[in-house]
Amino acid sequence: LVDYQGITKDLLKGQYFVHQSFLPVGLPGALETNPFSYDPAKAKAILAKAGITHAAFTLDVENKPPFITIAQALQGSFAAAGVKIELLPAAGSQVYSRVRARQHQAAIRLWIPDYFDAHSNASAFAYNDGKSSTVAGLNGWQIPQLNKQTLAALAEADPAKRRALYTAMQQELQRSSPYVFIDQAKTEVVLRDNVKGYQQGLNADMVYYDRVSK
Repeated sequence: LVDYQGITKDLLKGQYFVHQSFLPVGLPGALETNPFSYDPAKAKAILAKAGITHAAFTLDVENKPPFITIAQALQGSFAAAGVKIELLPAAGSQVYSRVRARQHQAAIRLWIPDYFDAHSNASAFAYNDGKSSTVAGLNGWQIPQLNKQTLAALAEADPAKRRALYTAMQQELQRSSPYVFIDQAKTEVVLRDNVKGYQQGLNADMVYYDRVSK
């Protein structure tokens, strides 16, 4: 019930691209297949088969673009299948406080890896030891098998085997997780024509100004 293309092209105007897995493009092992598309008729059939009627939930969202814009689009696309979303707009600090307190039913969040390795995101989305405030833990997702896979991938020394483990984990999250990954942001950089050697990294730690000249 997420209109990925509509949100990305019409609302976000090319500042993002559709990406439906927990590893962002650019990290080794990122799964770039996007298996989901907007199909309200299919969603209606799935809900009917499950015996779900009058479906509704609340959605915590920051009251600023692009978050509130995306939330309003979701409200409309879900309504096409008879699912009601009640938006709970608030300041970012309030949204995060409610999520950390596990008071949310659903929330829109932006996520950035802490460091340039797949474990940064895997340890957040695919690991819940019941102690750490991971994304999985904050959403009450009990995943003992994925916990083992996350630790196994972290310890794997062979790059090809490690990528295969992360591919399998991303596919499993697409199949069974409580998350809906929608988009990945693009970074747009404008340079004067006399600036040489600048390369935009995936995060602030990967921009090397000592290589820049003009």
